[in-house]
Amino acid sequence: MFLRTTASDVSRTMKPFWTRTIGLFIVVLFSLVLFGCGENKPDGLPKLQPVTLRFTLDGQPCDSASVHLIPQENSPWVVGGSTDTTGTVVLKTHGKFSGVPIGKYKITVSKVEREDVGELPKNMYDPQPETVMYNSIDPDYSNPEKTSLEIDVIQGKKISESFDLGKKIRVKIEKPKY
Repeated sequence: MFLRTTASDVSRTMKPFWTRTIGLFIVVLFSLVLFGCGENKPDGLPKLQPVTLRFTLDGQPCDSASVHLIPQENSPWVVGGSTDTTGTVVLKTHGKFSGVPIGKYKITVSKVEREDVGELPKNMYDPQPETVMYNSIDPDYSNPEKTSLEIDVIQGKKISESFDLGKKIRVKIEKPKY
């Protein structure tokens, strides 16, 4: 038995493909118009000021550090970010909106490094090696009560500041006891 394909068979199989493609295009276009392409800002989000901070540790850029701004006045807005390989962080509000609301802030910075102790198990059911965590920055910088780092965000002023975090340290972070 041989199957015979004719020109009319080919045109019949092509028709659903084009119909589906055009239909999908219309659905995508309608979704973009209906929902928009921009970001939806939360109600009450104030005007944000651009803030870029740079951190050094042991005279070198402090990469992979977690940076948070703690408002000195009551504020519902969470501000923070992570430093890149140059030690620079461009701060965002709620992790998505570039900039920082106007106000005075304490800056907390932490950098945690991990070290696996022991060999990896041959079987996934064997006990896993212990992971030891170390803080690489003076723990006072990660404590909002003790940090000496502060910033004042003013309307209309683009802020770009640098901070030296001193010498790199290695303080073991103890596991919580439950």
